[in-house]
Amino acid sequence: MNAIGNIIAVARREYSTRVRTRSYIVATLLMVVAVAVIAFVPVIIRSVDRGDSERVAIHVAPADLKTDPVATLTTLLNTTSEPGQASATDKPDFIVSRVTDLATARQDVVDGAYTALLGIERSATGDLQFTLFTNANATGRTAALVRQASNTIAFADRLDQAGVAQSDQATLFVPADFEVAWPDPAKTDPIQDSVAMVGRDVLAFGMTVLIFMIILMYGTWIAMSVVEEKSSRVMEVVLNAATPFQLLAGKVFGVGAVAITQYAAIVLAGGVALLVQNPVASAVLGEAGTATALPEGLTLELLLLFGVYGILGFLVYASLFAAAGSLVSRQEDVNTVILPMTLVSTGGYLIGIYAATGLLDIRAGWIVALSQVPLVSPFMMLGRVATNVAAPWEVIVSVGLLVVSIAGALWLAARIYAAGVLLYGQRPGLRAIVRLIRVGM
Repeated sequence: MNAIGNIIAVARREYSTRVRTRSYIVATLLMVVAVAVIAFVPVIIRSVDRGDSERVAIHVAPADLKTDPVATLTTLLNTTSEPGQASATDKPDFIVSRVTDLATARQDVVDGAYTALLGIERSATGDLQFTLFTNANATGRTAALVRQASNTIAFADRLDQAGVAQSDQATLFVPADFEVAWPDPAKTDPIQDSVAMVGRDVLAFGMTVLIFMIILMYGTWIAMSVVEEKSSRVMEVVLNAATPFQLLAGKVFGVGAVAITQYAAIVLAGGVALLVQNPVASAVLGEAGTATALPEGLTLELLLLFGVYGILGFLVYASLFAAAGSLVSRQEDVNTVILPMTLVSTGGYLIGIYAATGLLDIRAGWIVALSQVPLVSPFMMLGRVATNVAAPWEVIVSVGLLVVSIAGALWLAARIYAAGVLLYGQRPGLRAIVRLIRVGM
C-alpha cells in the first residue's frame, strides 16, 4: 500500500474507533442540545414574560399637576426595544393605576399587589419630588424607566409653571442633530452601534473558546492514543505496515476528522435553531414572524476565519501532541509531556481573550507582533479582526506563517515520533529529545 493509502487507513481507523464510543456520542448529543437550548433562550424568556402584567401604582399629592402621570408612565414602561413584535391583543408589560391612599398603597407593595409605587409631592420651592417604593432592584429596568418618566413629568410641570403653552412644549424636547463618524476620513463604512459591537465581540470570544477546546481536548486525545498503543505494544505491529510518519499523519487527520464531525454537529444545530426561532415563536407565542437574520456581528468573513484558524491551529498542535505522547509509555506521564503545549496554548488564549474584551490594549505593539506567532495566532487574530484593528495583510501573513509552521511541526514531530514510539519504560530528558530531533531514528 502506498504512503497516502497508509495515512488514510490509519485516519479511518482512528475516526471509526472514536466516533463509536459511548462517551463521544453522549458528549456530542449533550452539546447539541445545549446549543439548541441557548439559541431558543430569547423565545423562552419571551414565553415566561408574556404572563400576567406587573402593576405599578401612582400617588399624586399636588392638585395643580396638569400632566397626566399615569399616561406618561404607561407609555414609557411599555416601550419595547423590539418594534413590530407586539400586537394590539398582547397584554402590556405594566399596568399603571392611580391611588388615593399612600400608606395603603405602600402596604400593597409590601404584600406584592403592586410591583412599585411612585409617590409625587411638591417641595417648598415648588418643584416636584418623586419617591419610588419598591422591593425590586433600585437600578433595574423598571426603576430606570420610572426615573425617566419622572424627569419628563418634572420638565413639563416646570414649563407649565413658567407659562409655556402645552402646544409649545413638545418642540422643546425635539432631539438635536447628532452623528458619529470615524476619525479616519478614508473609512466610509457606517459606525456600528454598541449592540452590534458587543454581539461581534461575544461571537469572536465564543469562536476563540471553541478553537482552544478543539486544540486542547483533541490534542490530548492524540497523545493518549499514542501512549495507549505503546503500552499495549500494538505500535510494533503497526510499524511493520506503515512508517512512523504515516502513522503520525493518520492519527492527526483521523482525530481531526472526529473533532470536525462533533463541532459540525454543534454548529448545524445552532444554525437550524436560529433559523427556526421566529417560526417557533410565532407558533408558541402567537407573534407575527419576522425576517430571519444572522446574529449581530456574525459575518461570512468571521466564519471563514474561524474555520481557517481552527483547522490550521489544530494541525500545528496535534502534530506536537502526538510527538509528545510518543516519548512516554504510561498514561500517568501524558500530562507532564504535553504541559509545554498546554501552557503556550493557554497563554495565547488568555492574552487573545483579554485583548478582545478590552482588558489589554489590542493595538499595542506587542499584541500585534504576538498575533503573528503561529502557536498563538489562532487565539488572537479572531478578536483583532472582530474589532477591526487587523489589516488584511496581517491576516494573510498570519495564515501563511501557520501553513509554514504546520510543515515544520510535522517534520519536527516525525523525527521525535519515529524514535519515541520505540522507547519503552523510559521518559527521555531534554538532551535525549534534542538528540532525537537531530538524528531521528
